[in-house]
Amino acid sequence: MTRNTKNKMSRRAILAAVTTSMLFTGCGYLDNILDPHNPSNDNPIQISSSSKNTPSSSSIENPYTPFETWYGSNLEERIMTGFSTETETSGYWYEFDDSPDGGQSGIVWPTLKGNEYNPESLEPIIQECNGICGKAVLNKGSLMYQPFVGVGFDLAGETSATDNTPAAANASSMGGVCITYTSDAAPVLQMSLGDDVDAQIDYALPTANLPKSTAGTTKFIPWSSFKQPTWYKGNIRFDGEKAAKQLVSLKFLIQAAEGQYNFNISAIGPLDGCSGSTDPVNPPTPQANNFETWFGNQGIYKINTGYDNETETGGYWFDYGDDVDGGRSHVVWPVERGSEYDADAFDPIIDYCGGICGIMVLDKGQLPYNPFAGVGFNLGGETSALDFTPFAVDASGMGGVCITYTSDAAPVLKMSLGEDVDQAIDYASPVATLPKSTVGTTKFIRWSDFKQPSWYKGDLRFDGEKAAKQLVALRFEVQAHAGSYAFNIQAIGPYNGGTCGNATSNN
Repeated sequence: MTRNTKNKMSRRAILAAVTTSMLFTGCGYLDNILDPHNPSNDNPIQISSSSKNTPSSSSIENPYTPFETWYGSNLEERIMTGFSTETETSGYWYEFDDSPDGGQSGIVWPTLKGNEYNPESLEPIIQECNGICGKAVLNKGSLMYQPFVGVGFDLAGETSATDNTPAAANASSMGGVCITYTSDAAPVLQMSLGDDVDAQIDYALPTANLPKSTAGTTKFIPWSSFKQPTWYKGNIRFDGEKAAKQLVSLKFLIQAAEGQYNFNISAIGPLDGCSGSTDPVNPPTPQANNFETWFGNQGIYKINTGYDNETETGGYWFDYGDDVDGGRSHVVWPVERGSEYDADAFDPIIDYCGGICGIMVLDKGQLPYNPFAGVGFNLGGETSALDFTPFAVDASGMGGVCITYTSDAAPVLKMSLGEDVDQAIDYASPVATLPKSTVGTTKFIRWSDFKQPSWYKGDLRFDGEKAAKQLVALRFEVQAHAGSYAFNIQAIGPYNGGTCGNATSNN
């Protein structure tokens, strides 16, 4: 039997003094990890479908997946779970151990805990490890079962300013959990339902077993895979899907024979999160591909696509909007564009943003559909010195695309096949849907994940793999209700061998 008792402090005082706005500078460390997400199991780039389950009156429901994948390499202390109460105390890591039941286990951290607001804060650990890392020292003491330690976080946080009890959240819309980690012992993920419910079920929490991994791995676990332990014989039963409707916290626990076990959690998110779990040194199914991952913070203005011809006009960023169809959308840039060679050059933008950043101001105008704006680049550039038409390239060897970005609205990546072909398919270009991310995320997207939109009924069909053989441009586009949406593209590269998210900021 495992009884989990957590030790953590109220963070209302912390939140009163700390601003929550931080500049996203990249995601890395175990972005380049083993066991990449298998899209045949679930789509790694789609937001989970909204939950149709009705929570109890005390839980918090969201109609979509609000949980933003946390990457330790972002050096952010708080996980943006999206389920927080008004106390804003959710998503902070804490540790727990077996001492209430007589154990003598603990975690040896690589540096001292605590910051100026909270002596128990794990912020210094995150900064030291690019994640939550430490040494689990297991000592049985007077326990009747194997010792344990762990770390966890609350999804909703404290119920109110006068009630420190953690609230429950309906986390069904997450679909489950993804996690990137290393561990010298096989850990588990546990779903805590709060002290009262946990005690009623004798701490037989719905649990998912994870493998030991000293090299690092990423796992995607649907709620349906969480089960109560077989030793539990009580009448109050919770499978993972039921528990998700009243979830209080998620816990990463190591329970094993006495000894010392190193661990590091470098990412955690919803079932469709934790992208970028691809090894950039040994990429999957490598093919001929000379596309070099572009990082905005390196001050490079031209993307080296590897498909340019003698015109050397490929790889330069451009912007576009919906004005051709009657819209009035446009991008507001933080500084003026232009260089001594080109009045429309993005050089000053890249220098200012460490990427391509701005505000997409969407204005429907006379459009019969939602407005849009975007930025993109040609892979091959102009056909010749006399023919300015962008030419198509066979980009199959890229395998797909990786991208690191922030966006206030859910964008798409679009494969443009050139004006003639795009027009022939009524501009129903193959697209991959990306999640909204205000703190920043990295996604690795295979060509096979790009699909033409469902509204297209024409006979000329292109899936992503077919489109990759005659690709003209890649575009990052936001189409949404009228409004203003900030974005920043900080890295873009190939799926095969791309290293998006691994560069550090020069700022």
